[in-house]
Amino acid sequence: MKLMLSLTALLLIAPTAWCQQTLIQYNWQDFAQKGRLHGAVPVTMDGHEALKIENTNDAPLQVTLLTITNPPVTAFLYGLTGEVRYDSVHGDGFLEMWNYFPPEKPGLPEGEYFSRTLGESGEMGKISGTSDWRRFELPFDRTGTSNPPVRLQINLILHGRGTVYLGPVKLVQFPGAKSSAWSVPNNAWWSDRTAGLLGGYGGGLVGCLGGLCGWLAARGKARGFVIAVLAILAGLGAVLGIVGVLAIALHQPYAVWYPPSLGAIILLAVCPANLRQFRRKYEELELRRMESIDASAA
Repeated sequence: MKLMLSLTALLLIAPTAWCQQTLIQYNWQDFAQKGRLHGAVPVTMDGHEALKIENTNDAPLQVTLLTITNPPVTAFLYGLTGEVRYDSVHGDGFLEMWNYFPPEKPGLPEGEYFSRTLGESGEMGKISGTSDWRRFELPFDRTGTSNPPVRLQINLILHGRGTVYLGPVKLVQFPGAKSSAWSVPNNAWWSDRTAGLLGGYGGGLVGCLGGLCGWLAARGKARGFVIAVLAILAGLGAVLGIVGVLAIALHQPYAVWYPPSLGAIILLAVCPANLRQFRRKYEELELRRMESIDASAA
């Protein structure tokens, strides 16, 4: 039972290794009160506190939404996340994050690099047409730099008419993550965020079921339930193993092949062994019960 609890706890905890760490959350109302908003208005939209940016003519519009001086970034992979909604946007608009780094040598200019939401779809998708609220991400990988950024500037660029609503945004980072941990190829089966959610909830469910089965087996109760749950979890482990092997063979990213592979290893290492152990436990208890009945009858 201790082995089962330890390994199922590992399944629950492991996904947190690649979960994001929130550094700061920015609220547009606070910026408005401090007079730091230009070309945008804080509003309430569908229950969301949002920033409204509207371009009323066909000329291009660029609005600086946020400037972060000396951001508290310590990881190599970081970025900005939030939600965006837009109505009747002409052309391909986008959000961008400029990353400014200190000069490599005295007298040289700052290093300047950007990320833009110009993908065809997904969380880095462009802003075009009309969309209900959806997540966006502006990631940046500073691998190869020796210093964190000294300034971040977030802009919205619209090439024509349209209205954009931007919810509160977060500056996040991924401590210890590999440089590819955020980027998700177009052919990826799911994103890092989805992997974290599935791993967290799935690990929690397996941990609870494992603990419950161990507790019931120790008391000789609910034999059918315990045996069925362990058999199902063992079968799930086999399925996850196949998924993990396929993901590796098809060159899926880390966030795709790692969760099912880890789940398969844990479930196949724990469930069959505990299934045999608990069956013997129930058989011993049943034998004792029968011997007790025989002794009483005699």
